Amino acid sequence: MYYLIYIGDRMIFIGLFVFIAIVVVGLNMYDNYNLQKIEDYINKEKCEKYIYSKGSYKALCQDKILEISNSFSIDIKQDKIEYNYKDIESIDKEKKNILINDRDKISFSKDEELENFYIQLEEKLNKQD
Repeated sequence: MYYLIYIGDRMIFIGLFVFIAIVVVGLNMYDNYNLQKIEDYINKEKCEKYIYSKGSYKALCQDKILEISNSFSIDIKQDKIEYNYKDIESIDKEKKNILINDRDKISFSKDEELENFYIQLEEKLNKQD
């Protein structure tokens, strides 16, 4: 009798573990689909250089900077922020952020990412002049 209860407890534990594993794998596949959807949009917009940092893609396109936040459900039209190069009057570095016109902020998680993006952005803005 006690032996059957012991086996039943094991089966519940194994079933719970399998259920959690299936949920984790499913969420990971869904997240990868979202990332691919964002990358496809960035490529469609003909953005040359992009980086994923701090939960969003930042991309340097032909005539704008594009920032698209990654979330559980993606609506690119709603989740994107565009900064047209012609509207950018100033850019500054502040901690791990790039300030655009002293009011809009693009955040990065690493100083290297910030430096690379900032240099490339300066080059783009200088070409626009």
